[in-house]
Amino acid sequence: MADVRTHRTRVYMAGAPGGGTIAAPAHNFIAQCLGRSWNMSFLEAKSIEEVVDTFGSPDFAGGIVTMPWKKSIIRHLDHVDDIVSTLGACNHVSVNEDGSLSGTNTDWIGIRDALLGANASTSTVTGRRGLIVGAGGAGRAAVYALTNLGCQDIYVVNRDAGEVHELSKDVQNYEPSIRPNIRHVQTVQQAQGLLPPHYIVGTVPDFEPKTASEIEARSIFVEFLSKDRPDQSAMLDMCYHPLLTRNLLLAQKYGWPTVDGVQVVGHQLKPQWKPWTGQELDEEQEKAAWEILRRSSLSDPTVTPQEARL
Repeated sequence: MADVRTHRTRVYMAGAPGGGTIAAPAHNFIAQCLGRSWNMSFLEAKSIEEVVDTFGSPDFAGGIVTMPWKKSIIRHLDHVDDIVSTLGACNHVSVNEDGSLSGTNTDWIGIRDALLGANASTSTVTGRRGLIVGAGGAGRAAVYALTNLGCQDIYVVNRDAGEVHELSKDVQNYEPSIRPNIRHVQTVQQAQGLLPPHYIVGTVPDFEPKTASEIEARSIFVEFLSKDRPDQSAMLDMCYHPLLTRNLLLAQKYGWPTVDGVQVVGHQLKPQWKPWTGQELDEEQEKAAWEILRRSSLSDPTVTPQEARL
């Protein structure tokens, strides 16, 4: 059987209307490095069906899935790996020789490596604690990454209790030996009685809280920030619109080492291309791709406002 992927050239990042990507120039550079005439563009999809239709087109070579499609894409794929089955979210789609679609998750790699690149321990000590803000698809990758970093207790701050319940159900797919304890922290008083986290991961868009539940969630987050911070800890926000989100600014105010969301994107560049092409970047190519990503983030006013570039 002929490999149907031979003449495919389109790579998409699929998200919601109004979204965008700073990663396309870096991905297009990588394609050139690997001898591929591929081009990445952002797909503003109004429905998961629109994503599926695009991914099923004859020129589709590979896809990255962003909010809000990371969970809903799974049922439309022909194959998913053990990582997707375990954590319940998919952000990476590749085409097989027969044209079928396979899904994996690289978000967790980006989260893990971004935290390790900050003031965080690289040892395999267990018994750490994590905190996640949000309980969607990105939150599932955060749970997997924090578990990989030795977190046995993971606090979740999220205004929707139903979302946390679904997250907790998905965590039951983990092997019992590594399955973390998920605690939905719903009040400041509850947070006051808990030990401080070692790692914090924000997985929600940047916004000013307005409703009572949003204000309470922000107050819980601040309560955790105000505790005595453990050694070798860090706060990461996956949102990078803007680069310095409200949550990162709050974390810096309380003395936390912080990591912006562009780092999560950068740490996924290399692992995203191996499933697509079977090829790996060398060290110099990866370094150059990182530099292109950095320049893209600086030139995008929604990521780095003009005043921050002066």
